[in-house]
Amino acid sequence: MTIQVKQTAISPEDNQETPMVRKSLKERPNIDHLIKRILIERRSQERKNLLTLLVIVSAIIVIGIYIYN
Repeated sequence: MTIQVKQTAISPEDNQETPMVRKSLKERPNIDHLIKRILIERRSQERKNLLTLLVIVSAIIVIGIYIYN
């Protein structure tokens, strides 16, 4: 039994991309904008962490005052 491999010729028409695909490949993201977004997200995360820490410390202080009295 023999195995026959089917070879297809690749024509330029088969490999063409649509204009939208070509356009999106050429456009690059704005790196400055992405860096700014990352920094903003980090700042907001730091604020959330600080707020959480303050709430926990406040709760511990209130519980300590309540137990002490």
